[in-house]
Amino acid sequence: LITAEINDKIAGRYYQNRAIRRIGDAFEHNERRALVVMATGAGKTRTVIALCDVLMRCNWVKRVLFLADRVALVKQATNAFKQHLPSSNPVNLVTEKDGRVFVCTYPTMMGLINGDGDGDRPFGVGHFDLIVIDEAHRSVYQKYRAIFDYFDAMLVGLTATPTEEIDRNTYSLFNLETGVPTDAYTLEEAVTDGFLVPPEAVSVP
Repeated sequence: LITAEINDKIAGRYYQNRAIRRIGDAFEHNERRALVVMATGAGKTRTVIALCDVLMRCNWVKRVLFLADRVALVKQATNAFKQHLPSSNPVNLVTEKDGRVFVCTYPTMMGLINGDGDGDRPFGVGHFDLIVIDEAHRSVYQKYRAIFDYFDAMLVGLTATPTEEIDRNTYSLFNLETGVPTDAYTLEEAVTDGFLVPPEAVSVP
């Protein structure tokens, strides 16, 4: 994973490549969880798509579960995978069932692993090799912990929350020292690099 080629057409920015390498390094050292902090608009989804591409080509993962907290984000992520990594046959689990990358909301997956009351679970504990947690923060962990307890998979968390504002529980979910994510790219860095513009404050009476 340290030397595998990263597809620059999917994620070609230096900090995206750095995040992929750091996650790969963590996995190579038998760490099964990673947390990436990246400013909104800096390309978290494309970074994780490029990561999935590397992991699939290196035979580290076969099936991926991408979890988001809103249906709109599920659709957005599914379309991004279809555009940048069509070979992964991405499916929106809210509407479809077969593929290598499954994109789903947290509540939908909770219903699936609970069997929706009929005891029938469509996914075994080893069904997914990698779970990507979009907007990883404490409320996700508290409300949907059963998902992470149920599946035996590597975890990659994505968040735009500044490192100093992420609470201890989130770091502990990823087995990380508080305040030290696997990789971080701040809004300030993105503005300095010219990838984002600074926000403008608007006073609303």
